[in-house]
This record gives sequence, C-alpha cells and structure tokens, in this order.
Amino acid sequence: MRVIDLLALFADQNKKTLVQLRADGVQTNLDKIATAEINDERQAILVPKTSGHPLHLWELAVLLDKPELRTRYLYVQEKAGKRPLFGFQQVANVLVIN
Repeated sequence: MRVIDLLALFADQNKKTLVQLRADGVQTNLDKIATAEINDERQAILVPKTSGHPLHLWELAVLLDKPELRTRYLYVQEKAGKRPLFGFQQVANVLVIN
C-alpha cells in the first residue's frame, strides 16, 4: 500500500482518533518515518517506539502528506526486518495500522 492509499482510507475517520502501529504482534506508537530505496522501490518505513503517547489521526496525516512521501510504499520496521502495511483496524477506539 502506498502512503496516498492510506491517506485516502483515513478520509472517513474521525481526525481526533488515536493511531498506533502493530509491530511484532504488539500495538506500539510511532517514533519516526524513515525512507529508503530498495531495488527502485521507494519506501516509507514507520519505525515504532514502546514509550510515549500515540498520535492523533490528523497528526499522522500531516506527517505523511508530503509530496516526497505520497507515492512511497508503506512498511513497518520489526525486529526481523521490514513488513509491508496493508491497512488498519479499529481496536478499542484506536486505529491500529497493520
């Protein structure tokens, strides 16, 4: 899934909803967005952190909605490497990107 696809999925959601990632089977918060190019594939890698607080949907949308990120494919960083992202689920009033 590309960044622009995730942003389109977010359009119908409440902008104040909290957002977390599922990394290594656990809900975590977003630390940063890293970028990479592997075999001509432009990637945006969501890097999790265990501490801190979750972002609101509008905050994540602002971070992702940049021209240089929109066409990149989304991945989440896990201990074993990167895993592609395919969407999100609503779990107990939190959108969990997985």
